[in-house]
Amino acid sequence: MKKMFSLLLILLLITPVLGSTTYASNTVNAKVTESSTYFNGEQKSLNGFNISNNNYFRLRDLAEYFTGTTSQFDISWNKENNAIEIITGQAYTPEETDGGNYYSRNRNYSASLSTSKVLVNGQLQLITAYNIDGNNYFQLRDLASKIPFDIEYDNESNRISLFSQTSDHTYRVKTAFEAKNNEESSYFPRWKSTVASYLVNNNDGTVSVIEANEDVTIETYNEQYELSGNKSIPYELPLFGGFYSGEKYNYIAFGQDNREEDDNKEVIRIVRYDKSFNRIDSVSIKGGESYTVEPFDAGAGRMAEAGDTLVFHTSRTRYTTEDKLNHQSQLTIIVNTKTMTVTNDMGKFQENHVSHSFDQYVLFDGSNHVLVDHGDAYPRSIVLNKANGTSYSEVDLFDIPGKIGANTTGVSIGGFEMSAANYIVAMNTIDHSLVKEYTSYEMVGLEKDQRDIILNVLPKTSTAVNHITLAKYVGTNLIASIPKLVKISDNKMMVLWQEFDKDNHPGDLKYVLIDGNGKAIGDIQTKDFVLSECSPIISGNKIIWYTNSNGNRLFYSIPLN
Repeated sequence: MKKMFSLLLILLLITPVLGSTTYASNTVNAKVTESSTYFNGEQKSLNGFNISNNNYFRLRDLAEYFTGTTSQFDISWNKENNAIEIITGQAYTPEETDGGNYYSRNRNYSASLSTSKVLVNGQLQLITAYNIDGNNYFQLRDLASKIPFDIEYDNESNRISLFSQTSDHTYRVKTAFEAKNNEESSYFPRWKSTVASYLVNNNDGTVSVIEANEDVTIETYNEQYELSGNKSIPYELPLFGGFYSGEKYNYIAFGQDNREEDDNKEVIRIVRYDKSFNRIDSVSIKGGESYTVEPFDAGAGRMAEAGDTLVFHTSRTRYTTEDKLNHQSQLTIIVNTKTMTVTNDMGKFQENHVSHSFDQYVLFDGSNHVLVDHGDAYPRSIVLNKANGTSYSEVDLFDIPGKIGANTTGVSIGGFEMSAANYIVAMNTIDHSLVKEYTSYEMVGLEKDQRDIILNVLPKTSTAVNHITLAKYVGTNLIASIPKLVKISDNKMMVLWQEFDKDNHPGDLKYVLIDGNGKAIGDIQTKDFVLSECSPIISGNKIIWYTNSNGNRLFYSIPLN
């Protein structure tokens, strides 16, 4: 178990001169350290030493690895004042001698007390220092509080972990299970995959992280973001299809392939749990009734409920057709949760048929469910289907140019919510006038996949869609991620997205409030936060989400006041 590193750690500083005064009577032995060192979860190779059972590391390595983070700092040598000067908040300027010396694990080195001064942002610091081969070494614990950065030590693995300082409203937390990376990226897939990261407000001051890895794992955090409980649930079938937290129950969808096209083979199982994730019952969907060869294929899949009705809007690859192909489409499953039975037809072509369906969303508007799909063929659009109890009405929210079935579409959906008067879909899109041809693999003529952040706003009483551009990125030096959409109230929402440079390095988080008609409320705001696959949620008076990166988990929050 990790704990804050309480051992004395000394930090190696290589200075560009060899003129420091030392005293032979104060020499001690130093050996190359056996500890492994990690910066923000990434292992780094450092020139480290152990003196009197304490670990020592080079300051210039520290400065290099923290550059670009909230703990970045620059260092210089003031020969006239015999002082090492540290300036926090500035990117590190490397020296030609930064490569350092080679040290063998099989010999001892002599370390002597040093008289060099240490200044941090011009302020003299009382820090004990050592000198080895003309280079100065300092106590890491003193510098950690002044630069600042965080330190953790794992005694079992002899691992030292250094973390950049967390900014306001950011919380580094412990995990009970492996935290697999889920950061948002600047890559836009042709189709989505099953969502594997969820965050749930438990309405008791706690939130739970639910993730699909080898098992489905649940980790619960209190209001101080302290880990307070955990549980894991084995898969009941080999494939994970989605999770949903309902008003009274939790639901998890599992599935398995049916390449043999066995009508009696179970292809999807929706399992119901209580709010403590104790299994209650389930409902099964077989291959024959759903024409399914591969469940959840090339789609995200989402659930929603109203009363005793649960809708699972997902995707499938269907049974072989006359053209000897297995075509992909949406699959909409309606479940009566009183009896845990399926109540709708799931055959070859459902009434709300979309092929291919590369992303799926579902909400309830009263007793009617509303579906959104990203289609590349029939139809080739971002399409909304609304059930009226007996049939569906269809509206194309955003027509996609190109030939039917060309998998590249230049658009991605990021969120679907409902205000008092409108259905609102947040998405991104390229400038389609730049594309000469859409194929299964590329958009010919498009030099860079840059996309603007837009909203599709459909009044509930109309079929006239309003397209609102929130932020333009086409033709700039930046790339915007797929946006997130968070409902705050019936007439207020937040749109969030991550910026990247053209080399795909992450930059700032951007967010803006919108009203129920999709109009921006105020200016676009900026944070040094990182979005993830996890959809942000409302908890108390703030919007929160979490991001896993390099085995570490951070919670982020944006106050709503």
